[in-house]
Amino acid sequence: MAEPEIVAFDLEGTLTAGVAWEGMRDYLQAHGEEEKFRRFFRKNLLPVLAFRFGLLRDERAFKERWILGVLHLFAGYTPQKFDEMAAWVVSHTFWPQRRVAVVEELERYRANGRRVIIVSGMFEPILQQFAGMLQVESMGTAVEFVDGRFTGEIVGQLNVGQAKVDRLQQVGRLMAAYGDTVRDIPMLALAETAVAVHPDAKLRRAAELHGWRIMTD
Repeated sequence: MAEPEIVAFDLEGTLTAGVAWEGMRDYLQAHGEEEKFRRFFRKNLLPVLAFRFGLLRDERAFKERWILGVLHLFAGYTPQKFDEMAAWVVSHTFWPQRRVAVVEELERYRANGRRVIIVSGMFEPILQQFAGMLQVESMGTAVEFVDGRFTGEIVGQLNVGQAKVDRLQQVGRLMAAYGDTVRDIPMLALAETAVAVHPDAKLRRAAELHGWRIMTD
């Protein structure tokens, strides 16, 4: 029996120009919890300034620490309240800033019977909300609940880079893949058809080298 044909899309930067931590910050501000983010920002002011002025040696590590720090601000939420936050972030941040041309390609694959998966480092409750709007599957980063409360932590590691490839290889043959950063190169290299969406500089160079399609509209 032939392997299922999979089409994989990254989320943040690929299917949407929305930024997760900004949506999560805006949720706190809209629901009377803005002081949580203010304290977090003040605590991290020096690395934020270093990032903005390009003084950090490892900007990727800073971005990961930042989003995980923002996530921790929701510790204590019940699963229901966390899902409410996730739905708010999708409806106010991700969906309004969706990349229409990329979403249309996803919808064509789905209409043609392909197995479409949004595979991302995004936290699974948020990712599931976005994937549900498009009626496709998702593979994201799990978050931890203990005794009915969010601990503020993720389960395992962020679903980025090689982790995406490892999970996709378990479900089928990667017919096509869409990504936007250097960390998506392993996934794109695995695909029969690779598409770089508004790529960062390193991914653009790789796309040009390998002859991958580049989408900027």
